[in-house]
Amino acid sequence: METRGRAARAFASLVLFVALSHAGPKAAAAFRNVQGGMEAPGFRLKDASGSEVSLDAFKKDKAVILVFWAGWSERSVAELADIQKMMTELSAKGLRVVAVNVEHEHMTDEDARAVQAKAVALKLSFPVLLDPGLDTYRLYGVVAVPSTAVLGEGAVVRSAFNGYPSFALLEMREQVETLLGLRKPGAAVVAVPDRSHKPVHQALLNYNLGRRLYDTGMGDMAEPKLKAAAAADPNWSAPRVLLGDIYLAKARKDPARAQEAKKEFEAAVAAEKENVVARTGLARACWKLGAAGEAEKEVDEALKTSASYTPALLLKAAILAKTGRLPEAEKTISEAIALNPGDAAAHALAGQAYEGAGELAKAAQMYRKAWQLYGN
Repeated sequence: METRGRAARAFASLVLFVALSHAGPKAAAAFRNVQGGMEAPGFRLKDASGSEVSLDAFKKDKAVILVFWAGWSERSVAELADIQKMMTELSAKGLRVVAVNVEHEHMTDEDARAVQAKAVALKLSFPVLLDPGLDTYRLYGVVAVPSTAVLGEGAVVRSAFNGYPSFALLEMREQVETLLGLRKPGAAVVAVPDRSHKPVHQALLNYNLGRRLYDTGMGDMAEPKLKAAAAADPNWSAPRVLLGDIYLAKARKDPARAQEAKKEFEAAVAAEKENVVARTGLARACWKLGAAGEAEKEVDEALKTSASYTPALLLKAAILAKTGRLPEAEKTISEAIALNPGDAAAHALAGQAYEGAGELAKAAQMYRKAWQLYGN
């Protein structure tokens, strides 16, 4: 009986974890909890030698590249090498870089030495920090490894990328040079519009307070702050997205709340049509309401905006699996997990997709892996 009780408690915790994994806005689909125009959350971490570095120390710098990376990710290593070349050229002009290693949940001394050795091999001249317990990784809600943000003065997020796609280096350099005053705005070699909405100050204040309340389990108290944020800036999707997340969570006990969630996500999409998080949220609400066709249509639109956004990929997998297209679902699951093999949420959502298709053995395997990653 005690073993069964422990299993039940573990499963309940995992269900909550999966629900929370959806929540929050994302900057260019690189982070779950950070959006363009917002101040990057502060942190204080140590490097392999024990020296402490705070992100607050970079608030006065005009251009800061913040990258979350791991040694097991080839794209991470390639990005660090490219960023170091940029740092060599532009550090005298004011460029700063901070790299946060997210190798494992629990870093051993051997792991720390391996990170330090990689930094030496790449001749990195910027701080390479360790993230014990992956607390900062979760604070930002890293979607894929690597994930990168370009910060302006005040640590405000100007752009973000996940997975280091081929276009990222050029866009990153153009953004950095513009922030440093080396390139006039609009004089980019490849014109790429900044589609991230810059929220008005009052909306941002209310949203940040609502987000903190939500993160500490006080969703009911968060609602009025988020509604105030949405009213202060109707063109900003983030408050509506988080309200939708709150209502979807409540729909587990009261299914009628799913319709409220759908309305919030629809408003978020109307505010920012290319926001992959808002569109994925709308797809989730449709799926919850049993509208599989509408859900698939919305998630396909989300993936057109960001083909590597793992929550959208895994929702697509769940729809495929539930509607009898298991081979396609398994291919989509593999794509999503490959983006971030150490992400417990991705494995848990994959477990849900398999469970919905009646593939209980595969579901159990995914849930077990998620729990190992979450608990280690």
